[in-house]
Amino acid sequence: MNQQIKENIILPAWNTIKNDIKIKKYYFIPGLFSIIILTALLVYQTIYTYVVIFGNKDKALQIILDLFHSQFALEIIIGSIIFVLVYMVITPMFEGGLIKYLDQKNKCQSEDEYVSFGNAIGLGMTRFLPLFEYNNIFSEFKLISILNAYLFTIRFVGAEYISYVSYLFLVVFFFSVILNVLFAYSKYEIMLKNKNAFQAAGASAKLAIVTLFTTTRLYLLMFFLNFRVILNFIIFLSFPLVMVMALGFITTKIYLFVAIGILSILFIIFILILGYVTTVLEIFKTAIWYYAYKEALKKAEEDE
Repeated sequence: MNQQIKENIILPAWNTIKNDIKIKKYYFIPGLFSIIILTALLVYQTIYTYVVIFGNKDKALQIILDLFHSQFALEIIIGSIIFVLVYMVITPMFEGGLIKYLDQKNKCQSEDEYVSFGNAIGLGMTRFLPLFEYNNIFSEFKLISILNAYLFTIRFVGAEYISYVSYLFLVVFFFSVILNVLFAYSKYEIMLKNKNAFQAAGASAKLAIVTLFTTTRLYLLMFFLNFRVILNFIIFLSFPLVMVMALGFITTKIYLFVAIGILSILFIIFILILGYVTTVLEIFKTAIWYYAYKEALKKAEEDE
């Protein structure tokens, strides 16, 4: 990693995580929502593709899939919609608050100055609508969104066209990488320069081009940090599978209840741990892009 990137961007972002406990506490809720929604959707898409499209009628997977298509399907759908709507609302609130908080803290003259995260969220709320608009327009270019779209498309067209669909989505993925690099600073332009979604995207593209080497390197770092999704996916998929398998292998009811109870507790513990890890990583990534944004502004001013 370039020494300048390390000193001016990575280390300040890491110190933000290391020295600020309250920021992790306040950002835990959106982190937990994020891990549950994105991973649950990915698990469902994968199970559906595996069981239905490819005809692999594995009993454990089929039981999990049947849960979504049972008499409780309506309740599950309504609950999921409410959960997603809450997530869509709190995400821009806390994202905007986090960016404001980092900016306020960066402007403090000394470490003793107190910065309220609640106050930062209040200030972030003034930019809720443009940030909400940006998230809903450009979130389709995220890797997780493309992966979900890929699985959904396979379900729609059938397994016989999987090679054609794969080639198409490789092209889509390539363009998404370019767009994500260009729009890396958009949220900071929205929150700190009071621009709307499309103005912010344009300004971000200019900053990204000016600092193309740094921005591309940081995007690759973000890409590897997002590999936590694989761990989330494995845990979300494995626990339901183990529970369903227990239904088939444990015949004594008392042992079955004990086994499912223990597995449920362990699952909740893992979710909380993953929620904390997600919170830390999201704050770290936001802080990295914040300091990169400040460096990009300096570079743009110098070039002018």
